[in-house]
Amino acid sequence: MLSPRIRTRSSSRLAQNLNGTAATAAQEAASNQAQASDAQDSRGRRTRAKSNPERRQGGPATARSRTESSSRSKGAAVAKQTTGPGTAAPANPTTPSRDTTTPLISYSASKLYGYHKFSAGSGGTLSTPMAASTQNATQAATLVAQKQVIVDEIGESNVIPATSIDYFLVEYEHLAEEDKIKKFLRKTKLYKKGVWEIPRGEGTKEENLYVPMETIANEIIPFFHGSSNRKALVSSGRPLYHKENPATNHSSSPDLVIQANGPSFEFPHRAPVLDPSLGYSNSASCLEMKLDKDLGNTLASHVPQVGIYSRQIFIQQPNRRFVRILVISENRAGLVHFDRSGAQYTDLIDINKRPGDFIRLILGVSCPDEYLLGLDTTIQWVIGPNCRKKSGILTTEDADGNKITYDLVEPYPVFNRHSIRGRGTICWTVRDAAGNEFLVKDSWRSEGRESETTFLEKAKGLQGVAQVASFEEDREETASFRGPLTNGERVEDNFYNRWSMRVVLHCYGPPIIHFTSMKHAISALRDAIAVHQKQRILHRDISIFNILLGNPGAPKGLRGFLIDLDMAILWDRDPSKMSADCRTGTRMFQSIMVLCAFQGKILRTHDYLDDLEAFFYVLCYLMFCFNGAGENVKAVVSQFVQKWDDVDPANAAAHKIAFLTHPFLPEDPTPYWNETCITLLENFKSFIEEIVKEKRIIYEAKLSETERDDRTDTLHKQSDQHYKRVLGLFDTAIQALPDQDPVMKDAKATDVTSTDSPNGSPLPTPSRSAKSTSKAIAKRAPVPKRSSQEIEEPEEPQGK
Repeated sequence: MLSPRIRTRSSSRLAQNLNGTAATAAQEAASNQAQASDAQDSRGRRTRAKSNPERRQGGPATARSRTESSSRSKGAAVAKQTTGPGTAAPANPTTPSRDTTTPLISYSASKLYGYHKFSAGSGGTLSTPMAASTQNATQAATLVAQKQVIVDEIGESNVIPATSIDYFLVEYEHLAEEDKIKKFLRKTKLYKKGVWEIPRGEGTKEENLYVPMETIANEIIPFFHGSSNRKALVSSGRPLYHKENPATNHSSSPDLVIQANGPSFEFPHRAPVLDPSLGYSNSASCLEMKLDKDLGNTLASHVPQVGIYSRQIFIQQPNRRFVRILVISENRAGLVHFDRSGAQYTDLIDINKRPGDFIRLILGVSCPDEYLLGLDTTIQWVIGPNCRKKSGILTTEDADGNKITYDLVEPYPVFNRHSIRGRGTICWTVRDAAGNEFLVKDSWRSEGRESETTFLEKAKGLQGVAQVASFEEDREETASFRGPLTNGERVEDNFYNRWSMRVVLHCYGPPIIHFTSMKHAISALRDAIAVHQKQRILHRDISIFNILLGNPGAPKGLRGFLIDLDMAILWDRDPSKMSADCRTGTRMFQSIMVLCAFQGKILRTHDYLDDLEAFFYVLCYLMFCFNGAGENVKAVVSQFVQKWDDVDPANAAAHKIAFLTHPFLPEDPTPYWNETCITLLENFKSFIEEIVKEKRIIYEAKLSETERDDRTDTLHKQSDQHYKRVLGLFDTAIQALPDQDPVMKDAKATDVTSTDSPNGSPLPTPSRSAKSTSKAIAKRAPVPKRSSQEIEEPEEPQGK
């Protein structure tokens, strides 16, 4: 296991510490950069156009965030692969498509991806491992790959919690009284001589079960529910399209869905041509059919497949609290439950011997009561004549604890986290009766983690930090959705309880990626860094979506805002409670020392310098991925920046080391950015390189504990000088930049969209929601308020 080392000149020196082909890969990458640098040096300096805890929550230990979505393969009749347009089919259709890049630094994957038990540090601080995330996974085109994505997030079958099905049957008992069950069984022709009319016996195929189950469900549902807003439909072989970011053509086909009407459901925005009403956005649940011989003794092995469907229900029904799917064979049935703590499955019942319980299970997953079905009924919509969401309301509590109802500015959230397990953050823009707009952030906090509201309260009145208007804490817990565990201590260690919370924030501008000029972007980033110094809180998740733009023409100090304090800790905390963890934060923007935290025996402290390094990578992202400003510009992520987002922290660290230790390639910053911005980037890079070198000595050199502590203290005592130096670089650049960019003729069309809006509706940008509220702003209090978006990437970190 090797700690990455900063090398200022020779690429081979870095490669000497790497293993096998990993060394070759590192040498090649560094060599290419060196060659390009030599060529660049021979040409001289670039010339550019100047336009230019009993219950627990947690799981698999790190993020694997690039593969997800789905496609369904069930028998020869419906077997298929779904790929995006222009995507070649894999050579082996049964093998998941994977990144075959050889790791640049060797380490034990089992240690990184293994399961970590709940731990309590001094002061009762909880450490909740980060589970792998499906948030950014859009490459899994085959069924096998899609299942693997769910396994990476939820865990292998032997660590998924199990419970007794009786827990859920008690919850559903009131849906069907015994007398009514007996009346139904006497009346129906679908249950004869103690057996349901489902094909069975030799020669029966799984697809033979679909229509009989549809018939049974559609006789049970109206008899007991007495309503026509739930209906079972065979969906096998019919694509139910996925919603991903970025968009894909992926789809999956549950065997049956329970189609639903009501204030939380709408027709899908993309659906099969022959059935435009069929989709996950109006599915109350799914019924997964299996032959009895394939069902096995437990449902554990079936969790990944039904997890594909559940994930899409969470995404396309953003007010979901939990999802339950019924798995059925000719003779048995059980439930699989999904919530923000992961998955739980029940034991199997004999549906022929216990027909009443089987009826209650059908009624539970088709329940007209949206709350019992697993939806948050404090968010409701008006469904338009086209069966799509037209408008909506959100009810919460104001600062005095009184109920208040807001109108949704848009019927869809500005952000919806695309994963099952974790914080499940969803953000809405809302408007009160006076026309003031707010951002509502719903999330699921890991039990024992300090609430974000603690830091928001601490930041009240501080310029540059999002100001809280009101909040609700501990609305409900995932433990209350589940039955008691029945399969052992190891599995218990894979469950960490989470509490729902809702925060209402005053609105500001959109994320920094919606900048309208070079000066706009640089000024916003500068003010975010300045407030980071004033706040004296380690943010630990600095990213492009956690820095918001201020109002147009905002004064210095209000041009950029820092949001999302979910992972924050106090700066002056005991160093033992500030340990760096590569499972905390957004991989693309993590510092090298944080990425290397999984290595070695020395505790690495997450400090303000790691956050400053994250700010540097934000600047890199802006300058390497945006070839223009405003809503008509698309971010095109360069290949080497994508490598910073590697699921393997060792790979991500190695790529950042290679970047820091060599001059920029000529084509790195896009032509949009002028020489002033390039100079800023180069000087900021030099500062970060110096810091990384010093930290390498502290954590990797053979120093005594006293020497290490002294050197760390010396470094941290220079915090004021460090901020002064960085802010000085920005101030120099801002002074030299024009207020408006020169006109560019080659700006690309925008592709920056809401992850949850239908058909990729644009996120709030200065030209959209900001302008629409310009009149209202003049009437408001001095606190800047405007549409904003908060995105949490990636999955739940240490202690989340």
